[in-house]
Amino acid sequence: MAIIPKPQFPNVPRLPGVPQLLRSSNFPANPGPVLGTAAAVGALWRALFAQPKWGVYRMVAPPTEEDGVPTVTVRAQARPVVTPDSVLDFGYRKEYEVSDYPLQDGDFASYNKVAQPYEAYVRFSKGGSVQDREDFLAQIDAIIGTTTLYYILTPERTYINVNPIRHEIIRRGAGGAYFLTEVDLYFREIRSVEAQYTQTAVTTKNAQNPSALPVQNTGTVAGLKVPAVDIPGVVNQ
Repeated sequence: MAIIPKPQFPNVPRLPGVPQLLRSSNFPANPGPVLGTAAAVGALWRALFAQPKWGVYRMVAPPTEEDGVPTVTVRAQARPVVTPDSVLDFGYRKEYEVSDYPLQDGDFASYNKVAQPYEAYVRFSKGGSVQDREDFLAQIDAIIGTTTLYYILTPERTYINVNPIRHEIIRRGAGGAYFLTEVDLYFREIRSVEAQYTQTAVTTKNAQNPSALPVQNTGTVAGLKVPAVDIPGVVNQ
């Protein structure tokens, strides 16, 4: 039986969410760009003006179309409401309801098709310290009970007018003891409409129930002063 030796220094990049590991001094991590170099200028430019690819953001300004790709209108105001280390999964479901009506001999026919509100979910992961994970869960608790509208940003499409309706946390194995490996946040589309009010005259002149008759104004009735009555044993004031 062959024994595979265990490497002393794992080949794992130094990234957010990666635990502290023993690393070889002969192969240090690649240093970041030095300020003033062309690489640093390019990195700063991308950090300031690059469009975010994944995340859940608050509806500060509605997204618009640029070259057929939905983008955020005011990128300076785009702030994610949750800050995970990674987005692991994304799901989207759009359903249409077809209405039927019965015919003779048990047959049915379809006459309408209605689009139901779409649903989506995003699976996050969060590592770091205990305080980092507590802050991440607090961010989810802060939005799960609100009626605020959010949008989910993906590289190809922006899903707007959604509200979180459920969240689930799954922790498995040794990794789940120290990391939030699967945090699912479920959303549902919210269709907002403005209420419209109209005034309709009520016609109940021929109502069978007298209490349903409308109130009629027959003019002003002048009140009469009630004369005082002497009652034995009572002093009139």
